[in-house]
Amino acid sequence: MNTVAARTVAAHVAELIEFASIFQARYGKQYRMKPGSPAEAWNIYNAILDKQVTIASLLDYPALENPLQRCPQWWKYQDCIDIGTASMMATEVSHLIAACAWFEAESVGEPSPVILSAQQVIAGMLQPNTIMLAQDGQTALRLVS
Repeated sequence: MNTVAARTVAAHVAELIEFASIFQARYGKQYRMKPGSPAEAWNIYNAILDKQVTIASLLDYPALENPLQRCPQWWKYQDCIDIGTASMMATEVSHLIAACAWFEAESVGEPSPVILSAQQVIAGMLQPNTIMLAQDGQTALRLVS
């Protein structure tokens, strides 16, 4: 992970916040997806899941293997990530950017463990199925390389 990649994660987290805000404004925080849900709800829901897969795929593989749970496992209680959790993710991405920038400015030795732990915290806020999809994609890329 480097600063450029961390900023890319931040851009995707900002989009996730946007999608979560739209979903929560229209359907509420505790809305449950079901076969009869409106097409628009399904579209936003799928965009939220896709965005989480994108975010997870930008993280280093070790972070996906061992996510850290800093907040409640929201996916057990609701179908979509809420604004509060997505905002906490943005805060952690800011921490990741700072850690990467610090290391790049003073690059001596191994990267700071803070870089990995920030990524693990971000991974811990993502719906677990999205992490598995990202891992599958990263494994496929490693096999091709």
